[in-house]
Amino acid sequence: MGKHAFLSVLGFTVLTLILGVYLSSFSEREVSHSGLPWQIENLQSGHVRVFNLVIGQSTLDDAEQLYKERSEITLFAPPESAAVIEAFFSQVKIAGLKSKMVMSIDVSAEDIQAIFDRGARISTLESGVRQVTLSDEDAETVRQSVISSITYLPSIHLDAELIVNRFGKPAEKLQDTESDAIHWIYPDKGIDIALSAAEKEVIQYVLPENFNGLVEPLRASVSKNNNN
Repeated sequence: MGKHAFLSVLGFTVLTLILGVYLSSFSEREVSHSGLPWQIENLQSGHVRVFNLVIGQSTLDDAEQLYKERSEITLFAPPESAAVIEAFFSQVKIAGLKSKMVMSIDVSAEDIQAIFDRGARISTLESGVRQVTLSDEDAETVRQSVISSITYLPSIHLDAELIVNRFGKPAEKLQDTESDAIHWIYPDKGIDIALSAAEKEVIQYVLPENFNGLVEPLRASVSKNNNN
């Protein structure tokens, strides 16, 4: 997967992005803004509110209306795992700063297969993953579907001190086996922060009940590496 291997647990879209230059860190004046990446609310329903969206309830259309941006929707079909649908936002503005977001969309396996079969265009990435451009009709249907996870790619630099100050101390840290990245793990909030000296920081948000599914591939990789 190349130098972005550590992003593999965070979705396919991020592997294809060429990230921009760093900007300065958030200043104190941005604290009053809502929708910042560390402003996370665990709801009684078990859902999580972040970026003024509720994971597991808000739809992709809700996000597009909120951010006033039409997302790029793509179906990814890897050769050895389940296909997924992701929506890419290239210019989300939070506290006046631009960032990128990738949202995984909750679509049943049966519907994903039907969408794949109706795909407007199919190409194969170097990794062997098939990338499918949706038909216009299917794209509109997906926009009414629920967001299951959010991957946040900041244009600013989030260093360790800022992460602790804003997100708190992680429950644990896991060293990635294929890069210098260290994953800061917050299971009660459903957050995995990939902090790297060589790469951009990447933050993924899922429902806490789904968090084990997010980090299990990483844990398995770490365990296998330790046993070798």
